[in-house]
Amino acid sequence: MKKLISLFLLSCFLFSCGQENQEKQMEEIIQQELALTQNYTHRPAFGAQVTKNGCKLIIEVEGAQDYRFTDNTGQSTMLPLNLLLFNAGKKNVIIKVYSRDGEDYITKYANASVTIYRAADKDTSLKDYQQIAEFNLPQGLEEQKLPYYEAKLMIDVDVPFTYDQELAASVNLKNVPNIEQKIVEKYNQIRTICINRDEIAYHREFLHSSGIVSNTTYENNYDEIKNSYKRKPMLTDSDSRITNREFLPIKNYQIQYYANGKIVALWQKNLRPMLYMKARVKNDEGEERNIEGGDPIFLYMPQGSNELKVW
Repeated sequence: MKKLISLFLLSCFLFSCGQENQEKQMEEIIQQELALTQNYTHRPAFGAQVTKNGCKLIIEVEGAQDYRFTDNTGQSTMLPLNLLLFNAGKKNVIIKVYSRDGEDYITKYANASVTIYRAADKDTSLKDYQQIAEFNLPQGLEEQKLPYYEAKLMIDVDVPFTYDQELAASVNLKNVPNIEQKIVEKYNQIRTICINRDEIAYHREFLHSSGIVSNTTYENNYDEIKNSYKRKPMLTDSDSRITNREFLPIKNYQIQYYANGKIVALWQKNLRPMLYMKARVKNDEGEERNIEGGDPIFLYMPQGSNELKVW
């Protein structure tokens, strides 16, 4: 009996120490992200109201990366466009519409619209948002048998941040020997982190990316950043109700370069992220259902480095 009690107390002590260590590491990550942000008095917010049915849709800002709506179902959401804006000035917003899985061409059932708004401040009421550009998918495209349709919108943005300088100083990835091998190795490294449900390592890998999100959306004080980490990443979530986790191998991918070769990402042939998981999850009543999803990974190589990092 004494031996059992001793083992129980030891396990409790080890659990407590592990929890305290994880909290300490999370605090370090929060402080590191906080250091990547600034306080701005001028805080314009740009958003893209995206509505699409019967198709897939990608929004890319020229000179930056993209954001994807690749479910075969309908979607309607407001995308915080600040995430794709690296500096102030005139920007080409590239809108790409694709056919759904199992369809060779854009069909008559496809419809899509993108309306871009500007708000004077992040706390501006929705009713005071100013429309600055609009796209509507033309009708009758099915007759042209197009697997893909592209349009561009020109907008002028006045954001206060300047990520273009960091990117300009970074390495042109197209000039790096064995770059494809390096990209796949980095993806596999992050994939292993997700398989192991190593949330701390995951947050460390995405620290630069998280800093950009917090800074460009002006959610950049300590409490806001700390609260953002309460949302558990699905790919590393240790919830015991998530079972039968399977990650796609990093194979059969498409390589896409962005920002004149300064950023790169891998995608599945169906346009979804290459880092992708399928699993089962139980609800509170014990009923199971399938879930799946992935995280886009945009990589760059900082100035003076020979290692790929998450942008």
